[in-house]
Amino acid sequence: MRTRWVVLALVLVATACTSTSSTSTPAPTVAGSPAPSTTTAPVGTTLADGSGLPEGCSGKPTTRETVAFVAEGRAWALDPAAGSLACLFEVADPGPFAFGPQGDRALLADMQVQGLSATAPTWPAKGQTPSVFDWGHPLGLAIVYANGADTPLKRFMDDGKVQRLSTLPAGTYQSIAYHPSGLALGFIVNEGEGQGIWLSDNEGKHPVRLVFSKPDTVFSSVAFSPDGTQIWWIAQHTGALSEIHWMDLADRTGFETILTRGLAPTAHGLLLAPSGPLLAATQGTDCADRQAMIVDADGAHPAIPGTELPTQALGWLDASTLLVSSGGCDQPTQVSMVGGVGQHAVALVDGVDVAAPRTVLRDAPTEVPAPPNEAPPAPPGGVG
Repeated sequence: MRTRWVVLALVLVATACTSTSSTSTPAPTVAGSPAPSTTTAPVGTTLADGSGLPEGCSGKPTTRETVAFVAEGRAWALDPAAGSLACLFEVADPGPFAFGPQGDRALLADMQVQGLSATAPTWPAKGQTPSVFDWGHPLGLAIVYANGADTPLKRFMDDGKVQRLSTLPAGTYQSIAYHPSGLALGFIVNEGEGQGIWLSDNEGKHPVRLVFSKPDTVFSSVAFSPDGTQIWWIAQHTGALSEIHWMDLADRTGFETILTRGLAPTAHGLLLAPSGPLLAATQGTDCADRQAMIVDADGAHPAIPGTELPTQALGWLDASTLLVSSGGCDQPTQVSMVGGVGQHAVALVDGVDVAAPRTVLRDAPTEVPAPPNEAPPAPPGGVG
């Protein structure tokens, strides 16, 4: 018996913008984290206790060091509770600085991959930095990515080779998401007269359009629920607001909408907490006006209320702790964690170039739900 994952107060979409066609390693709570120091900070990057970064690049990262950042030409991993710090590697251009689902490999500029252990792959640059991508799940055995109007590519981590997913539909790919099982892919594709949300296996075969946009609506982001039973997306309504929808993959005859009051029509970067009801997104079209938002049962709220700095939601450290960057826009960035709506932000490090969560995916689902008699054959290549 399949159990539906109820995330928030759900309402059926009456005037829809569209038409139909695991858990991470727990991070500490905010209450247990160090408060920012009141002492004079050193010049350059500053940790929460007021100290600067150590010299050199040493230390072995652990799974407790779930906050990663780049500063002073090196990538670092930080334990947000204990404050322990490990240097990961030296880096000149971090690019997207995105970690695989086991936290042991990172995607850098120009499709370069940097492994953090003897068993994790390291590959040189190969092509341009992708506009959209996602790491294979649950292990990070591949990266699927796209640039412009080209059909997506898949780079394998065992040999570094690249394969074009030529059976996917033509169009400009706006968002890519791996199913947490690693057996399927979700896409937003601009098909010319509108956008579609598509689902395929992890080799790009058996693609099917689940949803097609209506006029004056833009899909900006797609994601899967951690248990793999639902696909979620943001629909931007021009001049109005953004809505967040989800579809039951075992049904696919319709979709539902959660309460998103307060979410601007520029929302993007949908992030689902690894468990529980919280979601996050970032709204704003330019760097200077972006704002990290947390979405709960009452709607959308600023992750850091009252700040005059631009903010961005980077990812969830656990079910209720969001990693947020403040500032940036060609200036140094401060990285904080926010423990749910209404709690103050706890500064972790200031003066960094870029930051990202480095959590570990556990207990991933092993199948992709499908309506009876509609499930495609399992891809022969296995999981991602």
